[in-house]
Amino acid sequence: MQMFGGSDFESTDANAAFINEIRAQVKQWRDSNYNGVTRITRELLNYWFKNPERQWNLQLFFCQREAVETAIYLNEVADLDPNIGRDLMRQLNERLETVSDDPLFVLPRTAFKMATGTGKTVVMAMMILYNYLNRKDNMQDTRFADNFLIVAPGITIRDRLSVLYLDNSNKARYEMNDYYHKRDLIPRHFEPLLGGLNASITIINYQQLEPKVLSGKHTSPLDGKLQFVDGELKRQTGKEYYSVMLSRILHKGAKGKRMLVINDEAHHCYLPKKTNTKGKKDEETAEGEAENQNAMVWYEGLRQMKLCGYKIQHIYDLSATPYYLKGSGYEAYSLFPWVVSDFGLVDAIESGLVKIPFLPSFDNTHDLEEPKFRNIYKHVSGELSKMGVRTAKKRAKEERLRVDEQSSEMGKAEEKREAQPNLPTLVNTALEQFTKDYEKYEQGVRTEGEEKANLYTTPPVFIVVCNNTMVSREVFKYIAGYETVNEQGETIYVKGHFPVFSNYDENNLPKAKAPTLLIDSNAIDEASQVITDEFKKLYASEIENFKKDYAVLHGSGSADQLTDAEILREVVNSVGKPDTLGAHIRCVVSVSMLTEGWDANTVTHVMGIRAFGSQLLCEQVVGRALRRRSYDLTAYDLDGNELDPKVAAKRSKKNVVYKFPPEYAHIIGVPFKTFKGGKGGVPRPPKPKTVIKALKERCELEIRFPNIVGYRSETPDGEIRADYQNVPKFVINFNEIPTKTVLQSAIAPTLQIMEVEYDDLRDAQVIYYLTWQLIRNYYTDRDGGQQFQRFAPLKRIVQQWYEEQIEVVGGDEEPEEMKRLVILWQQSKILSSIYEGIRQANRQEERITAILNYYNPEGSTAHVFGATTKPVWPTTKSHVNYVVADTQSWEQIAAKTLEEIPEVVSYVKNHFLGFQIPYMVGTEEHQYMPDFIARVNTMKGEQVNLIIEISGFSDDRTGHKDAKSHYTLDYWLPAANNLSQYGRWAFVEVSDIDNIKRTLIRKIQEL
Repeated sequence: MQMFGGSDFESTDANAAFINEIRAQVKQWRDSNYNGVTRITRELLNYWFKNPERQWNLQLFFCQREAVETAIYLNEVADLDPNIGRDLMRQLNERLETVSDDPLFVLPRTAFKMATGTGKTVVMAMMILYNYLNRKDNMQDTRFADNFLIVAPGITIRDRLSVLYLDNSNKARYEMNDYYHKRDLIPRHFEPLLGGLNASITIINYQQLEPKVLSGKHTSPLDGKLQFVDGELKRQTGKEYYSVMLSRILHKGAKGKRMLVINDEAHHCYLPKKTNTKGKKDEETAEGEAENQNAMVWYEGLRQMKLCGYKIQHIYDLSATPYYLKGSGYEAYSLFPWVVSDFGLVDAIESGLVKIPFLPSFDNTHDLEEPKFRNIYKHVSGELSKMGVRTAKKRAKEERLRVDEQSSEMGKAEEKREAQPNLPTLVNTALEQFTKDYEKYEQGVRTEGEEKANLYTTPPVFIVVCNNTMVSREVFKYIAGYETVNEQGETIYVKGHFPVFSNYDENNLPKAKAPTLLIDSNAIDEASQVITDEFKKLYASEIENFKKDYAVLHGSGSADQLTDAEILREVVNSVGKPDTLGAHIRCVVSVSMLTEGWDANTVTHVMGIRAFGSQLLCEQVVGRALRRRSYDLTAYDLDGNELDPKVAAKRSKKNVVYKFPPEYAHIIGVPFKTFKGGKGGVPRPPKPKTVIKALKERCELEIRFPNIVGYRSETPDGEIRADYQNVPKFVINFNEIPTKTVLQSAIAPTLQIMEVEYDDLRDAQVIYYLTWQLIRNYYTDRDGGQQFQRFAPLKRIVQQWYEEQIEVVGGDEEPEEMKRLVILWQQSKILSSIYEGIRQANRQEERITAILNYYNPEGSTAHVFGATTKPVWPTTKSHVNYVVADTQSWEQIAAKTLEEIPEVVSYVKNHFLGFQIPYMVGTEEHQYMPDFIARVNTMKGEQVNLIIEISGFSDDRTGHKDAKSHYTLDYWLPAANNLSQYGRWAFVEVSDIDNIKRTLIRKIQEL
């Protein structure tokens, strides 16, 4: 099934040849099954990208895969290749040196260009896991970092990146808020290793890298003195040392550990070059120079980390637009030279990962260059205020100081009076037309596509980006209305021009939930005007939920210190997200706060009323509207025609293509030149979603189950034996795993040889290590306690396995010496081979016990919650309100049958439930998800939990039918039944849906 486009795209950038060469080498390495990496790395890559059991809705995008693979290739593999790989690293180092001739100013950076909406944060999570788990596995391997600093361009993005902290709550896996669980990035057996992950992560905004100005007793004696700086007299101020600043923002002990720095939106971080640009500057250059000041704060903070002795392993830059700006001293809009992976906005659009933008292409004016709405600001800039709100208030105050006291009192009253908005005609016309387009979109999509509003229904969002706070204030007043006073000083309200966006109703009274929000730096400073007591009362439950989540991330008591500004910021961050403070927002009027880092996926309309001095800014603003709302795959035929799901199910897989259906964004006033103009379009209505959840009133129908992640074999007398007579040999093939590697440089005649050193390794060390790992993985109690009292008998078994079961293939030395290197092989495969001999010896009298999930030992129907676009069937005997139909009819037939059988007390479809049965194929671990669980009354008066598999595993993409059946019957059932608190469990396979009732009744009678 083709899910995402991964083809290479043409590029005219000077970096294209370098990037494409890396891409070719990464592809070749990928095709070699990731040769040359550590065991942990290969496990992670296969789990992320080559896992046939990964759910379709959790499949990772190709651009995410390419970025992660590129980072790993450059870190672990490139240096092993004496030709192309080493040369790529040499080129990368030369590109890094273009920032300065002074090596003290050169940082170890690698940049990944990823378009807005293509999942940069997921890539960050994968990079953190990759380093952390490898470092945990081998603390001596200096290629991996064990501390992580994530730097964001602002507080909004910093807060959003909190998903990179591990959720340590006791929620079910699918309910956790971190990206490691939500995106299914953690193989189950690695979860116990992540306990200390949060302590190794620091997330800051780059402004925190600027030393604080000292005050009080810490001030410098030079404070206030004048000195010449760049030919100008400037006052000196005392600031804290960088070392003090770094020790303040980084956790204790970070200096001695290897650090991976991840820069989010890294185009804000670069070392500017000095340029002679005195005199009048165009807007583009002025904007670039202003950005230079911020870029230097970020860059210098990281450079000082290097100078202060912090062990920076890598600096990974992630950005949709890693460009130099005009005025930076570099070629305007050229890619950073250290970009190694390029997936731009055009690529994302062509791959269907983002919405398709529609731009003005024609109007009925006589303008021969372009439609008026293509660049609104160009036509109205002379009619708009050049001052922001603060400047205007300052001037008004200065003017009032010239009048007498009586006039001053009149001035105070006048200060409260708001003038009517006075926008240029073109702006009013544009707002009128664009608002109508918005209403048509909402009526066409929401009315036709959704029966009624519910938790998963949020309005489409219209955003307006203005050039300063005065213009944004005027636009806001025009759209949403405003509060003012009459001649008697009484407060009155004026409703907005558009009812859909007005914050006041037909009676000119404030609406309970204002649909339009004005947000900029001034609004944040004066948040109390928005976050009023009435607001807090109305949104009490949402604010309480926000405080709970905030306390989880920032510690107990932190939520009590939340300011109105932080609550307002949460309103902005949660626009378009159900059941949050911003769920009701329809329109956002802003200056520049929404140019990046704002990930609302419900934006459908964007209007610009400002100068866009660069295509970079255009792309940032347009990017706010391009995040997809839905990632549900749709079936198409080979000609691109959408197929009905029932038709697609009957067709051969090779004649069906699953991809994302198109979504659209309408954009005016943003002169984005990457795309040709086109007619605006209204997308087809989204499929209605049904909320699947447990019903509180049916709590007596709850089904609980043990969350089993593995099995142990015990004998009645506690004796542990092993029999390897019929167990396959464990092969360590040195024809596939090199022990010696020759490194050669293209510019040096000498050779370097790398060898695996095992002369000092002893058999006893290997046996001891494997015994300890066996206990850690197979012999722990429910609380995670390791049963070291079994060390002696297990050590004898490991030694038996080591002497009898290892088969050495290839290699330069004697097999008896080479087999010590088994310690480098994949641990799960080794332990599985050892443990299979234990099972063989105890098969007749063994007692299978369960290894439960450490964090979530129990699952329950009470935790079921989600939404689906698939057909559903209502229930009466289930704790969950609906059965989700994954096929054409058999789920409904099964549910109907379970409802009809009197002996069935309750049942649940295994959808959003998380019920899984672990099984092994060879030495590989997998997860099997049966179809139903039913609680039934037996003829003996006992209640039994019956696991039901429909269709006899016939729809098994993995081909593991026998293994699933074997592990269910011989492992899971005995293990579950040996746990007294979950009752008795049984299993039935229904191979013929037409005879399901007879099959189920017969099985129940047998119990």
